[in-house]
This record gives sequence, structure tokens and C-alpha cells, in this order.
Amino acid sequence: MKTIPQYRSSRWIDSSGKEISKCLVYEDVYVEVIVENPLRKQTVIGLVKVTIYRNNRILPDVNVKQSKHVVTLPPLSSERIIVPFKPLQESMYYYEVSIDGTTVYKQPNTFPPRLCALRRDSQLILNEPINSDETGNSTFTVTGKLIDALSGEGIGGAKIGVYDMRMLRKDELLAYGITSNDGTFTIKGLKVFKIGGGVRIYAKFNGDDLYKPSISSQYTLDTTGFHNKYPLEATLLVGKIKTMIQRILKLG
Repeated sequence: MKTIPQYRSSRWIDSSGKEISKCLVYEDVYVEVIVENPLRKQTVIGLVKVTIYRNNRILPDVNVKQSKHVVTLPPLSSERIIVPFKPLQESMYYYEVSIDGTTVYKQPNTFPPRLCALRRDSQLILNEPINSDETGNSTFTVTGKLIDALSGEGIGGAKIGVYDMRMLRKDELLAYGITSNDGTFTIKGLKVFKIGGGVRIYAKFNGDDLYKPSISSQYTLDTTGFHNKYPLEATLLVGKIKTMIQRILKLG
């Protein structure tokens, strides 16, 4: 009979102790490990090590945390080990448990039980552009707001780009602005130079370490100041069509 602690079980849990397989980046999560002493007459002592890894698709997986615990267990007792962890980027995470240098458990390469850490969803709202030039030079002001899609709270300090949508070429960045603390932004001096037609614009947030990217609905601007709104689905559809065309051109 072994005289070191024996592995019983482990799992990912949240701050309330509930088992999880998903979380948000920068959210506090924990690895719970239960070890036991099945002996009736002996106390056992051992070193329990929990190592957390981040998945890499091409390169070797990254060791992001190691936690060591010296455990002393009286006869017929068990102990619960809690390892706090905060994922800093969007990825899959897993852990390995070893006792006195011998691996006793490693999470299988499946989801679940591995932990999937995701960025938060964002939503980008683009208001109707305003023709801000009284001289008729078709200079527009664009306003909008970037919000957390779940809570509705504004996202401050984010870079928002306004793009001219092209069908056969890469969309052109016309201007950009930074959101204020409440998530609102104002971009002035946007001009329309296209003769005999309109410029279809949309706003885009490229995402960051906390939030996923998002794009807005579209508006068509022309030299007369007329603007027409297209729903978000239209922006996504045009993007898909452009991708298909580019693939066809590469094959040709």
C-alpha cells in the first residue's frame, strides 16, 4: 500500500464552487483537487503539484501557472486543494496533477473538461451621419457608441475606424476616433469625393484583449448629402461575397 496521498478527483470551478468549462478572460476561476489517505493506521505526507497550461495550435503548450502544496493526511481523511487562476487571453486551458513527482491526472484533449476562456462580445452602434458643412461640400460627422453586448455598458478607450466598403478591393480606412469613457465617439470632417455615386461606409472595432471585434450597420453617403441605412446583416453579407470573389481570383 502506497504511503503518499492518493488522487481522488479534480475539476474547474468558479468563485461559487460550481463546475465550469467556459469563462471570460480576466475572470477568476479555480482548479479544485481532492486527495485522500485510504490507510487506517498511517498518516501520509506528500507534495501535490498542479500545473496549468495554455493550448497552442502549432508551438508547444505554454506553462502559465504552477502551484505546489505539501499535504499531511491523517488516516482515512481527505483534503481539498484550491488553485486560483485568471486566464489572460482567449484560449483553451488544461491542468496536470502530480504527487511526489509522478503525474496522476492530466486533462484529456477535449472540451469539456478543458476550460475555454473567451473574450466578451461587443456591439458597435453607428448613428445616422450628419452633413456638417453648410457650404455644400458634403462633409459629414459620424457618431456612435461601442457597448458591452451583455451589460449594455459603454466601452471606453477603444479605437473605432470608419471604412469605405469596396467590392473588389480592400476596404479603405477613411478616419478613426477613440471612444470616451461612456463608449461614445464622434468623427468629424468625413468627406465624399466620389463623383456620380455614393460611398458606403461602416464603422469597425478590431477588438482587444478583453472584447471581440464588432462592426456596425452601413450608410451610403453621396455628394448631395443623401444617406441610406443598410442593416448589419448587409455588411456581413458583402464581406462574405468579397471573400468568395478573392478566393475565385486566386484560383484563376
